[in-house]
Amino acid sequence: MIIKFSKGLILLVIVLLVFPGCGKFDRSGIKMPKFSFVTTENLHSIALVDPQHLWASGNYGTILFSADGGKTWTEQKSGIKDLLLGCIEFVNPSQGWAAGVKGTIIHTGDGGKTWTKQESGIEEDIHDLFFFDSLHGWAVGEFGTVLHTGDGGRQWKRQMEETDKFYNGVFFADRKTGWIVGEFGTILHTRDGGETWQPQTCPGLSALVENADWDRPLPALYGVFFHDRENGWAVGMDGVIIKTVDGGKNWKLQEPVSDRPLYSIVIHGHKGWIVGNKGVYLMSDDGGQTWSEKQDAIKTKFWLREVAFYKNKQGLIIGARGTIARTEDGGASWELVSGYRYDMEEFGLADF
Repeated sequence: MIIKFSKGLILLVIVLLVFPGCGKFDRSGIKMPKFSFVTTENLHSIALVDPQHLWASGNYGTILFSADGGKTWTEQKSGIKDLLLGCIEFVNPSQGWAAGVKGTIIHTGDGGKTWTKQESGIEEDIHDLFFFDSLHGWAVGEFGTVLHTGDGGRQWKRQMEETDKFYNGVFFADRKTGWIVGEFGTILHTRDGGETWQPQTCPGLSALVENADWDRPLPALYGVFFHDRENGWAVGMDGVIIKTVDGGKNWKLQEPVSDRPLYSIVIHGHKGWIVGNKGVYLMSDDGGQTWSEKQDAIKTKFWLREVAFYKNKQGLIIGARGTIARTEDGGASWELVSGYRYDMEEFGLADF
């Protein structure tokens, strides 16, 4: 005799086998993840002036301050509520600037207790700031924006006519010698404090495209760093790392370690650090000659926007959704002060 069971009965039997009791579900055996957030906003920039004083800026006018090396943070009132502050610079524990979309520039003279707006004279977005001292600073951004101040930001003046290129990073080795990097592999160099800018090129720079039958523009460059007037690096799309040892007369493409966008680079002595998209983190132990990827060092899949180091031991990394990581051993290990970790795989967080 053949006995037929309905689908509903089969499902009931399975449920009873898997969940034999009807009592309250016991959660005591499950270790819940411990999330820690200073903020849930995206963070875009860091200012680290000494081992104790740090600032970070981000979405919706967010400015965070730490007086203990990044262990704890408090929010400062920037006076900006609905605009992104994509860059922040401090030259000492008192004097600082932050800038962002729609030409926004704000300044503090008391360590961030109060912030006041400075008139940039532009509406274009500002992508990066660099101050050599409390008077001399530069701001770069979209549509060829290059601004300069010689009086701490009381007055900002254009140093270049508008173009259809976006400039993403600026760095000065001294008051006269600087570089700008941006879209389409753009590298600009000045020897007179920005009164004139000259293009530089990297012959080996090309888009990393496999099996493509069409031409692509050169990859964008996002971050630039110079150890002195001769030795410098820039990073960008497609995992690009380029290096010069003669002030940019000759740029050479370094061996790629990752194909992900790289946003920020810092070199101190024999140590170097790079961060980028999808949590990518690279280190160098030979002063930026070679690089290796340190997977699982920070345990995040979110983008990491900027890395900063005080000398070669104490460092900080910031990124998406409030990510803040700190190190006291030169980047060998990192403590995630704020943000998500992807190693909580039992809760399906591996792809964060």
